[in-house]
Amino acid sequence: MQKLARFSVFPSFLNLFGFKHHRAWLWKMSGCNIGKNVSIGWDVYYDVGNTHLITIEDDVWITSRVLILCHRRDMSKYYMNVRIKDIPHIHEPVIIKKGAHIGMGSIVMPGVTIGEGAVVGAGALVTKDVPAWTIVAGSPAKVIKVLEERPQ
Repeated sequence: MQKLARFSVFPSFLNLFGFKHHRAWLWKMSGCNIGKNVSIGWDVYYDVGNTHLITIEDDVWITSRVLILCHRRDMSKYYMNVRIKDIPHIHEPVIIKKGAHIGMGSIVMPGVTIGEGAVVGAGALVTKDVPAWTIVAGSPAKVIKVLEERPQ
């Protein structure tokens, strides 16, 4: 058990040397549009075949186990006795605006824009645009709070 505990601290140890930004750099090298100071957690999956459709602005935090998709089947062309493999795909961009946070285990569907400073709760299924400075949660994700300016 102690060995497992020591191993679980290893990713945090690597972060001391700046390794937490290496995943963002790798995403950028694969074709994603990545801003500055982007943090991407462990085990995050993105649509590798459509990286050019993913834009992540500055100061975004994507936590572990998030899934970002940029394509889906066009179900309007699916009928009885039609093979699902023959249905064409729709490709749509995903944009994550400055300062947004995507909670652990969330799924972001094609065509979604997550607004500036928005927070997506853990496990949310984001099927529609998320307004700036809101918190969304659930499946499908719905606005549960609109953030206000800090009192002075």
